[in-house]
Amino acid sequence: MHVGRPKRARRSAAWAASLAAMTLAGGVVIGTPATADLRDDQRKVKARISALHDDLEHTSAQLARAMKELQETRSKLPAARNALAAARQAQQDAQARNEQAKADLAVARADEQKAREQLAATQAALEETRSQVAGFAAQLYEEQGTGTLAVALDAADPQQLADRMALNEVLGEIQSGALQDLATTSASLVATQDFLAATRAKVAIAQAATEAALAAAAASAAAAAAAQAQLEDLEARQANATGALEREKASEKQRYDDLTTQSDQIAARLAEIARQEEAARKAEEERKRREALAAQNNGSGGGPKPKPSPSANPPASGGFLSAPVRTGWVSSEFGWRVHPILGYARLHAGRDYAAGCGTPVYAAAPGTVVSAGWGGGYGNQVIVAHGQVSGGSLATTYNHLQSMAVGGGSVARGQLVGYVGTTGLSTGCHLHFEARLNGVPKDPRTWL
Repeated sequence: MHVGRPKRARRSAAWAASLAAMTLAGGVVIGTPATADLRDDQRKVKARISALHDDLEHTSAQLARAMKELQETRSKLPAARNALAAARQAQQDAQARNEQAKADLAVARADEQKAREQLAATQAALEETRSQVAGFAAQLYEEQGTGTLAVALDAADPQQLADRMALNEVLGEIQSGALQDLATTSASLVATQDFLAATRAKVAIAQAATEAALAAAAASAAAAAAAQAQLEDLEARQANATGALEREKASEKQRYDDLTTQSDQIAARLAEIARQEEAARKAEEERKRREALAAQNNGSGGGPKPKPSPSANPPASGGFLSAPVRTGWVSSEFGWRVHPILGYARLHAGRDYAAGCGTPVYAAAPGTVVSAGWGGGYGNQVIVAHGQVSGGSLATTYNHLQSMAVGGGSVARGQLVGYVGTTGLSTGCHLHFEARLNGVPKDPRTWL
């Protein structure tokens, strides 16, 4: 195990920190604009999950889906909260307009009532004035032809004449005043009728405004209720998604522990093979040493010395292994990283080749198939031992295979051993290729 974390681990840690920084306790995604487009948010979440795909190697699809669902739900929450706030504000504004409209209607109706009372009073005064004028008209008709001369002729004495002339003058003034009052009251009646008509129009306008404001308030209330329901639904979905994610985290931790156990079992098995190979090598060297010593003791030392057998160890300068696939690309290198969901550091013990399911996988070097079958979290797995290389026993493993083409025996370099798949703990079609020296995972690039 490396003491320090290499660049890959630091970059993975940065990704994990970035992912953590994007969420708050309430599930709000920082940086999402108030008017966030939900489809754009969803695209961003998908892109974020896709960018983290390399770090999700050896992660179950269930955990990845739970994380994706939680992130997508969180991305919708800010817009839903903004929509609810806007709907509530619109509801308050509509209710305020409704209250103002009702107040305006009350004032208009009060003005209408006042105008009606004024009209009734004016009509009563007009009727009274008309009655007075009618009385004077009747009196004038009865006294038609009776002027100042008649008054003088009918007077018995000068005092009676003066009294009748003064009375006649007073009656004339009263009659003239009654006629003037009639004209004034008639004009006031017309004005009051016009005021009443205008007031009624104002009442109609206020009534229409009240009805419109009431309808707007009802619509805003319905919109606020819908926004509230949507937000509550999203919050419930977030709670469910959070619970599902926590459950998947616990399961994933167990699966990761199982995967670690499986890796340790592979290491122990390959270490045993390494011990056996080393013991065989030492036994062969001892046998050759004894044969050489016996030959010397038998006096055959004068003959030509046997040439040393070529070393069984290929050069350690690189190039011993060939690429296990002929198409695709390297999507993830060997090294330490931080799991973006679980948060703990782990060793990515091999090299990932991104290729479609069904892509042929070839032996990276000649060797012996020591295992071909189900490898737990590694899925369908083939393990090939290549003998002594670089001072140790080198083996390669081919993991997550869709199917296997070998079951045992020897294989040559470039021989088909299986097909790319996504079995075991895998989030997509790829080959997880490992190189192990004495059972310990090493960077395959050392020998490629």
